[in-house]
Amino acid sequence: MKCPYCEEEMDKGFVQSARNIFWSTEEKKLVFAPGKSDDIPIASGFNGATKESYFCKNCKKIIIDLIND
Repeated sequence: MKCPYCEEEMDKGFVQSARNIFWSTEEKKLVFAPGKSDDIPIASGFNGATKESYFCKNCKKIIIDLIND
């Protein structure tokens, strides 16, 4: 995959956590699950959460496709 910011090739990998992963408009402390209706779940799982992603070594950005599982 080409980086949409710099056009360099990105490395395929995984964002991983022992708990749920979600995106929120607010920083949360000691939270293990999305709380608000506008929090966006990225990955979850009983034995840890993983989500395929692409990392750009040049810009230090990670791209996650929330549609494809």
